[in-house]
Amino acid sequence: MGYRRKVSAPPLAHVLTARPSGLTNAEVAERHASGRGNTLPGREGRTIAEILRANLLTRFNAIIAILALTILVVGSPIDALFGVILVINAAIGIVQELAAKRALDRLQVQIAPTITVVRNSVEVVVAAADIVQDDIIRLRAGDQLPADGRVIDADGLETDESALTGEADPVAKKIDDEVLAGSAVVAGSADVLITRVGNDAWIQQLVMQARTYSPTHSELRKGVDRMLRVIGWALVPLTALLLWSQLRAARSTKDGLVSAIAGVVGLVPQGLVLMISLAMATAVRRLAANHVVVQELQAVEGLARIDVLCIDKTGTLTTGRTSLDSLEPLGTTLDELRQALAAMAKAEPSPTAAMLTIAPAVGDPPPWISTSQVAFSSARKWSATSFDGHGTWFIGAPEMLLAGCSGPAVVAVSARVNELAAQAKRVLLVAHTDRALAGGDALPADVQPMGLVVLAEEVRSDAAATLAYFAHQGVEVKVISGDNPTTVSAVATQLGIEGADKFADLRSTTTSIEELATSTTVFGRVSPEQKQEIVKALQRAGHVVAMTGDGVNDIPALKAADIGIAMDTATAATKAVAQLVLLDGRFDRLPGVVDEGRRVVANMERVSSLFVSKSVYAAIFALIIGVSGAVFPFLPRHLSLVSELTVGIPAFVLSFRNADARTQPGYLGRVLRFAVPAGLMAATVTLVSYWLVRSTIIDGTLNQGRSASTLALGSVGLWLLYRLVRPLDRFEGVLLGGLIAMAAAIIAVPFSRRFYALDLLPITDALAAGGVTALGIVLVELTLRRGHRMRLYPQESFGG
Repeated sequence: MGYRRKVSAPPLAHVLTARPSGLTNAEVAERHASGRGNTLPGREGRTIAEILRANLLTRFNAIIAILALTILVVGSPIDALFGVILVINAAIGIVQELAAKRALDRLQVQIAPTITVVRNSVEVVVAAADIVQDDIIRLRAGDQLPADGRVIDADGLETDESALTGEADPVAKKIDDEVLAGSAVVAGSADVLITRVGNDAWIQQLVMQARTYSPTHSELRKGVDRMLRVIGWALVPLTALLLWSQLRAARSTKDGLVSAIAGVVGLVPQGLVLMISLAMATAVRRLAANHVVVQELQAVEGLARIDVLCIDKTGTLTTGRTSLDSLEPLGTTLDELRQALAAMAKAEPSPTAAMLTIAPAVGDPPPWISTSQVAFSSARKWSATSFDGHGTWFIGAPEMLLAGCSGPAVVAVSARVNELAAQAKRVLLVAHTDRALAGGDALPADVQPMGLVVLAEEVRSDAAATLAYFAHQGVEVKVISGDNPTTVSAVATQLGIEGADKFADLRSTTTSIEELATSTTVFGRVSPEQKQEIVKALQRAGHVVAMTGDGVNDIPALKAADIGIAMDTATAATKAVAQLVLLDGRFDRLPGVVDEGRRVVANMERVSSLFVSKSVYAAIFALIIGVSGAVFPFLPRHLSLVSELTVGIPAFVLSFRNADARTQPGYLGRVLRFAVPAGLMAATVTLVSYWLVRSTIIDGTLNQGRSASTLALGSVGLWLLYRLVRPLDRFEGVLLGGLIAMAAAIIAVPFSRRFYALDLLPITDALAAGGVTALGIVLVELTLRRGHRMRLYPQESFGG
């Protein structure tokens, strides 16, 4: 039975004394004020204050701000440029995230359902969140219950509780029956007195259990956090070492502080976290434009890493609607079968969904006069109408009507019904008797089969292409449904899902879910608990699992999955626990989400490699200079120039590049295996260049040595950037060429040389220092190529 449970009802007197005119405005306001409204705690993004705090008030931002203020007090304002850059980067991040928040706030309105309520004797349409206890809501076919209630007036009301229980059969409701939030009206109409709202509703008790906070796993965030912790711990002793050595080696306390601060600034990867947040916020905005609500930033990354996608049939592979596929006359002509169906459709006061599908396809009804009728119910699974001079006609489930039929045709009809069911068709039997209806649920003894109505579920037009995309990307698809596994398998086969013939009925199988999870593609007759267990079994087998769903019975599985995806038809509660919501229900939105995630992960891997390489060579500078007692080989402005040309600008631009390769685990390992040798070689080349200029070979000044160090480090940094993005496309070629042109212009223009305190060597000495740098770049290339040959990191991750 899934999650159906008995809940205590209010006294019947409460129902009987409810006024049919509904509540007054004053009574509604009083209930809202006393906490008896249907308001639920929303799953909202960060507030404006939280966005500002996250982008500004960080440990590393505080360090940079203190260092910048110190420079402003004791040194040149030009050497405090790194502080301005920090402000600009933070401003970009804040603007992007605020824009993403505004876009999502607008889209969240589309998720909110509405309902018709009676107030002051007038029908009004209000948001589900505006319902209060004791409201009277007016339900019609297609409406979804926004809160728990009790039926006070009904006309053929039937509800679909599959979202709550996983059972697809409609449930008939009569006066004084309880109806639960999350169920939907499939037939009839009713007035319902709301008895439990908000967190008191049964559905919310389940949701609150499922919404125990557990952040979406982000390998990017986890890896960056680990790197920042290491850098944070290393910062303290290296800063102390630099201060001690530079205050001793410099000509004055002022020069010593400026040199020490230059070394510390290089250690801080001040833009790394910002770039990741910026890239994810940008992805959220792009997806919002395509009607995908991302309720957790990390979900963008998560979907890029999945290797198993679990989906339902109805609502994901099919639309939930049916169409008339064919009519197969048995004991009558096709024309008479059409006439009988048209007459029954006209006679039904509350037609079922199946009859609403059939009626337009069978033409105009004949002038038959209806004399009596038995309405369809989920218990009997058939309806019947008697016509003056034309006997009684029945339509319903073949297994129910054939039980009242006799003769040799019954076996043949049963075989044909089974054959059609195996083709994913839904079959209704039309039967006839000359007898009039006697009332009740009993069938007359001489009912004869007259024809089959074959209905086909409407397959989503985007399903086949989307499934083909995931198959091409190596993502395995599992279809998990509460329906008959044979029917589900037929639909999956029709859509080309690999292994669709491997199906299991979880109501009857004796094989463990642990074993079935990895060997089976289609699961039928699945309970909510079993859905959750399938997801967990796949995760235990080492898979990263995404799960789509639309019912409350899907909530446990959505919560257990690495990424939960709610369709547009989902209940509000299901949308609340999902990380992604497809507002227009288009299954083909998912490849776009995957592409966005891959873009973020691939670009942030490159960006992280740039930032971490910078931190590695800065740490080596601090350690070697601190131990040797030499004067630091840079001013802060030098490192600001190198950082922006080789890290800041390219990192910002690369964060928006596209990426198609499937995301692989091991982000942190790949970054470190590139950044550590790259940073080590960059530091070695730079220090050799610095000491060569300061040695008796060239005998350059301190400023010339620092300028040579700046040019050497900048050259190696641009080569590392090239290594990360090659093979170059046009965009990346323009980026790299533009950065080289900027560097050349800064060197060539006297004003910029003075601004950045670049004191160039005579041509002969410059060639010697340049030769050292060129040799160093060759060694960097050989070192990284050796890493590729040793498979220290995959070729496709960091260029050729």
